Amino acid sequence: MLMQGAAHLQPRATLALLQHYQAGMPQLALYGLSENWLLKECAHLHWIAIARAQGLDEAAFSDIEGRRSYAALTAVRLHEAQLDAVAEHAPFALLARLVPHGRAQHYSAQTVRMGSTRVARIELLSALVRREPGGGNRSVAKAQMLPGSEDPMSGDTTLMAAAAELKSLGRAHRTATHEGEVLRSFDFTPCPNSDFNGAGFLYFATFQALVDRAEFAWYGLRASVTAERALYFHGNIDPGEAVRVELLSAGAEPDGFHHRCRIVRRTDGLCIADVITRKRFTRRAD
Repeated sequence: MLMQGAAHLQPRATLALLQHYQAGMPQLALYGLSENWLLKECAHLHWIAIARAQGLDEAAFSDIEGRRSYAALTAVRLHEAQLDAVAEHAPFALLARLVPHGRAQHYSAQTVRMGSTRVARIELLSALVRREPGGGNRSVAKAQMLPGSEDPMSGDTTLMAAAAELKSLGRAHRTATHEGEVLRSFDFTPCPNSDFNGAGFLYFATFQALVDRAEFAWYGLRASVTAERALYFHGNIDPGEAVRVELLSAGAEPDGFHHRCRIVRRTDGLCIADVITRKRFTRRAD
């Protein structure tokens, strides 16, 4: 449960949420803390923080015309990760700090700690979007906000600078990765019951899972954990559509490996995400 008093909001200040956990099967993967679970939980706290910053009891957002809108993630970055440090029953905590980054955009910096050990840092950037009536996920567009709403807070210039950097990196990677030779590919049709969220979108954490599935198909089992991952989102699909994961570059490192992929919508070839990954081999496999 969220700690009582852990969330607070002051005018033009950073909002913070703190949550405590004990590592069980939902939180764990084969070699430690589950990256997929962690991304989902961080996004959940991100959305709760946006709602509280707007004085809402739940993350139910609307645009200027009162139409249902969603805080869609545009970029996610995991770094300084030691996911294999978390074992079964281990207590750990997740701290999220959120600031608006311009109108209808929000940035959160989140830290996972297990005692004095920092397990990972996660950054999330979101934008408020909506669908056109009857248009499906291809009609998603930025939502228009009320004039003067969501003015940027000035409580943490460091977070604001980090948000600007993450946004800039997303633009740069999109330009850089939309061209180039495809080394390998992996086709997949996401399952509506498992890979889409309650808002009807292909869930952002599914993109991470798709790259891991592709990596396993290409290289087989490698006892490794994610050290760094950056995901930049450009589009989505409707249930029933297929995607292709395309490998653009890959290389070995002394303690692991890295690769760069793009995820393409099969029906029209649109790149809907760029994913940059670095993994290291884990001692937990010994």
